[in-house]
Amino acid sequence: MKRLFRNCVYQGKNMFRDFGFSFWSLIYPLIMAVFFYTAFNGMLDRELEIINVGIESGNPILYVLEEIDFINIHEITDDEIIEKLDNGEIDGYIDEDLNLAVKESGINQTIIKEIIGQIKQMKKLNRPIEKYDFSIDYILDRNQKANPVIIIFYSLIAMVSTYGIFSGIEIVKLIQANMSNLGARINVTPLKKHEFLLAGIVVALILNLFANGILLIFIKYALRLNLFTEIKYSTILILMGNLFGIALGIFIGVSNKKNEGVKNAMAVAITLFLSFISGMIGPDVKIMIDEHAPILSRINPISIITNNLYRINLLGSTKSAREGILILSLYCIALIFTSYIFLRRKNYDSI
Repeated sequence: MKRLFRNCVYQGKNMFRDFGFSFWSLIYPLIMAVFFYTAFNGMLDRELEIINVGIESGNPILYVLEEIDFINIHEITDDEIIEKLDNGEIDGYIDEDLNLAVKESGINQTIIKEIIGQIKQMKKLNRPIEKYDFSIDYILDRNQKANPVIIIFYSLIAMVSTYGIFSGIEIVKLIQANMSNLGARINVTPLKKHEFLLAGIVVALILNLFANGILLIFIKYALRLNLFTEIKYSTILILMGNLFGIALGIFIGVSNKKNEGVKNAMAVAITLFLSFISGMIGPDVKIMIDEHAPILSRINPISIITNNLYRINLLGSTKSAREGILILSLYCIALIFTSYIFLRRKNYDSI
């Protein structure tokens, strides 16, 4: 235990002095947050749109939808469904079996889907639907819910949570004889690599969670954006994002013989690409990916974090959070195990 603590203290000092950590984990996220806020501030202030829902006369949930302020009901026949969806007169159509038909993906369609999910859940629980106040979940913080641009901030948080990738690269640099003088000394001592690796993971996790906390405090109090209403799952997702980033950084560090600059460039390229397809550059990219290649959203770790942060905090839905946490956990286990195999097999002709 003493040895682990000593390794943690040493690696903590080393990482905190590293310019890469200071810039990418502490400074860069704040710059990006200010940039997004400045660029999209006007769009964030839009009022909540009325959602147009098509429904057949006599549908048993008609009286429920009539009580929701932001729902505008269109009673239509089966022959009119396709025409009104194509013309954009309705955002979605709900049949008697609570199936939803839509023309495109978007915030309005997502909210309709979540309302249907709540109604189905109420029926299974045998609770009276009329007692449920749907406006609590969907109108609270209405300006933010109405705007898909808010996804960009969740994507930014997701991306920053994976910035442990730079710490991961630094960890393995310290135990590779061809990357640092310290690595050369460690490889001729009885110090066990897995102990040094474990200490590095602990330190990287603590420091990156600290950096994440600074960003979240800055967004809440400086930019005055309240993005989190559900703390439990949000914290777990951010934590798993940090573990994934560290594991990926370790894998990049041990899987090739490039210098540190090249490895850091690889880390930046990977995180930016994953963030791009998760919607950080613009919500239209995310919508296009969801429509044409939905599998990318299911396997992209940053998309997993982004989507779940959005759903649990703005839509009040946690149904996909456990699946996302499981996928991220599997990624971490696979990356760390593979990295350890690489480290065990590394030999040097001379040190």
